[in-house]
Amino acid sequence: MNTLMKGRNKCLSDVREQIYLNYKKQIFNYFYKATLNYHTAEDLTEDTFFKIFKSIDTFREESSLKTWIFKIARNTLCTHFAKNNDNIIHDNEEIMKSIPNLNNDFDALEKQLLINEVMYKLKEEERTIIILREVNGLSYLEISKVMNFTEGKVKIGLHRAKKKFKALYLKDLEG
Repeated sequence: MNTLMKGRNKCLSDVREQIYLNYKKQIFNYFYKATLNYHTAEDLTEDTFFKIFKSIDTFREESSLKTWIFKIARNTLCTHFAKNNDNIIHDNEEIMKSIPNLNNDFDALEKQLLINEVMYKLKEEERTIIILREVNGLSYLEISKVMNFTEGKVKIGLHRAKKKFKALYLKDLEG
């Protein structure tokens, strides 16, 4: 019996490792784009994987594993924002240090900073839909399951969020 338990634990450990390796970067990027803070993104990523591994046996395969993981990540982010009341983070020095491969390209860095500033003018829901679709590449169906929306609401929400983003971006670009 002891050998059986060791085999089960090894298998579970392998599954956890594979999940972590497959989703770590996507989850970190989701949090980084949402908070613009490298250390907060690391902490939230760690918290999310702790929650995933703690509740892996509750995954019922009613949705894809990716959808389930992003739902946990979104709930972790919402809890973080509610606890810390920091929906808007304007740490441009942190942003400048953290953006890879842009150190020598000031124009690209400036553009990225403007994009980040505009993203924070959007509501959390609008920002989340854009990040899940454009950064993480989730389908409308996956986003609808993560956010508990209909696919139609996701499509409309994404369209409106992009339209609002574009208007704010052009306004900030001019001013």
